Amino acid sequence: MRDQVEAGKRAGLHAGLSGTLIRGCLGETDPTSLQNILMRMPDKVCAVGLATLAPEERDPVYALIAPQKASRVKEEIRLEALRRTTPLMHGRIIREFLSYFGKARKTGGSIWIRPKKRS
Repeated sequence: MRDQVEAGKRAGLHAGLSGTLIRGCLGETDPTSLQNILMRMPDKVCAVGLATLAPEERDPVYALIAPQKASRVKEEIRLEALRRTTPLMHGRIIREFLSYFGKARKTGGSIWIRPKKRS
């Protein structure tokens, strides 16, 4: 799977590949470890990763984490539509999500996304 992530790094992770990778990570991690990983993860990274899944696939994940964290992640998913996220930045955030599961290398630096300008 790491080869797929590294290939996606060069080609830009598209929604189909990243959704498959994330679904695999969530499915193969035991519930206690999954809860610990998701609670440690920044809300923005968690939201971008979970946004690749269908809403009904996210519900079991929301049930694992604290209600406050789940509501913040849902809000971040809603706000994602208002952000100017380039495909390169989106791929970088997905790789950061996968790095928490050991499926990609850690990315350096912080992630900052500029909001869209309103007319």
